[in-house]
Amino acid sequence: MNEPDLAEALEHYRDLAPRYDHRTRFIDAIRQRTIDALKLAPGETVLDAGCGTGWCIPRLASAVGPTGRVLAFDPSPEMLAIANSRTAAAPIELFRATGEEVTLTHPAHAILFSYTHDLLHSRAGIENLFRQVHPGARVAATGTKLYARWLAPANWYLRASHRGYITNFEGFEAPWTVLAEYLDDFHVETGPFTQHYVATGRVRAQAAK
Repeated sequence: MNEPDLAEALEHYRDLAPRYDHRTRFIDAIRQRTIDALKLAPGETVLDAGCGTGWCIPRLASAVGPTGRVLAFDPSPEMLAIANSRTAAAPIELFRATGEEVTLTHPAHAILFSYTHDLLHSRAGIENLFRQVHPGARVAATGTKLYARWLAPANWYLRASHRGYITNFEGFEAPWTVLAEYLDDFHVETGPFTQHYVATGRVRAQAAK
């Protein structure tokens, strides 16, 4: 399996950070749908894995309330600086780190992966995160995937338009494949004529150690 290129990703997001929220405004609805799929409750701790500019943070905080907690990490200092400017109802802890190296201060009840294709293809990153959550922690992931294979022109466009966001296109036809190996009750909502997906499940007990 090819590995994501962190240096390349950091370079991309250094330039993208000031414009990221505007450029990605068309995926706000699918991001909210994925947050809703976590079924967060007041008082829970939720992790925003690869939080980027933190668009999801205040929405996660609203779901867990003032007695809950939002943990979030991202390796890009420029993206994290914008995330740090968000205000939210719940306490927020931000970490500048990769999924492979981040150390959480509290075990999470739920994890959000929102447009984190590179992270979802890092077994080391997934395993590090899942060791630090409650057994059975809820997971919801969303992002871009290819259309059906016969829609070749549309898939060419997706690859071209996402080169500034993704460094490893392996598994782009089914980005949830690696994640599914670590989850119980795994389910994907998608279709051949959509570029989006929402994948959900629960962290297996043996993964959360």
